[in-house]
Amino acid sequence: MSTSWLQRKRKAELLELAQQAKLPDAERYLKDDLVEALQNHLEANETLYGKQSAFSEFYARHVSPIKRERLSSAEVPVVKTRRRQTLKRADSDEPAAEQSLIARSTPKAVSHLASRTPRTVSQIAAHTPQIDLPASPAQITELADQSFQAAKTKASELWERTRIEEAIEIVRENASSVVFIQLAVLAIEALGMEWNTLNTTPVATPAIAALNVPSKTIDVPDLSLLLTTQFWGPATLWSLTSWVLPLLFSYFFNLTLRSNTRQKSPNKEYRVDPLSFNIARALLAYNAYGLPVVGPQPGSIQATKPGWGPFSEATVHTVRDNVPGRYYGLQIGSIIGILYSLYDAALRK
Repeated sequence: MSTSWLQRKRKAELLELAQQAKLPDAERYLKDDLVEALQNHLEANETLYGKQSAFSEFYARHVSPIKRERLSSAEVPVVKTRRRQTLKRADSDEPAAEQSLIARSTPKAVSHLASRTPRTVSQIAAHTPQIDLPASPAQITELADQSFQAAKTKASELWERTRIEEAIEIVRENASSVVFIQLAVLAIEALGMEWNTLNTTPVATPAIAALNVPSKTIDVPDLSLLLTTQFWGPATLWSLTSWVLPLLFSYFFNLTLRSNTRQKSPNKEYRVDPLSFNIARALLAYNAYGLPVVGPQPGSIQATKPGWGPFSEATVHTVRDNVPGRYYGLQIGSIIGILYSLYDAALRK
């Protein structure tokens, strides 16, 4: 059809053809409407534009119904009939004719029988009931492999829906930093000290007779101590020496700002220097929680200092003995922070 020839044209080419064909208001049409309008215009004015080279391919592809009837009537084949002729042979040639007739008819009969035999065999096979034969080992292996692949695909889809891999990657990305490691050290110290500071009280769980669950006694922290200085005194002392004062010190003594003056990159600087933070933590832990020394009498122990600032000796003793690892645990946490800070600074160079 000539419509396909027009459809393959771009709109700019269709506008050029419409301008050559003197189609009025061609620019206001969309492409499909322009194709239809141009086709109707060219079909109506075939005598005017049929000899133009721009529309030669259109009229070559387009054939009117009258011409199609003329071509079809002109191409009707003439069937010539031929009368059947009969030949008479002499009586003397009858035996030879019979032999030749037998010889001619025998191959035809054989070929006719051969041509009909497959249809008969297929009909017999269609009516014969099919017998289920046992599967071969190759087929069983292929079926098992297909079942395994289907189960594997289903398991992969279920695993992707859980988004566990995305959560693992997010945790890994955030954990691979000096800040996360420092927060983890502080969290371990805080949770250990609070757990050891708060006294536990036994609480009996209710028994469930329907499920044969007996009553049990468990120890829970005594939350009433949160209203006393016995809890807030050690908590305040640990907070000052472990993160408040080190945070202020490392904010003002931030070596990452000076090492990044040439290339201002936010990836190479911290608002708080982790190395200065851990050095300040180690010095404050040594100054506040110094180990007691052995007294002059055997078996007696006296503290190196009576207290630390406004905090009493009992408060200092509570923090030193209840933090995981005690005094050495505080210093080990500071050493871990220093090592990771140096390693991170080396990687950022």
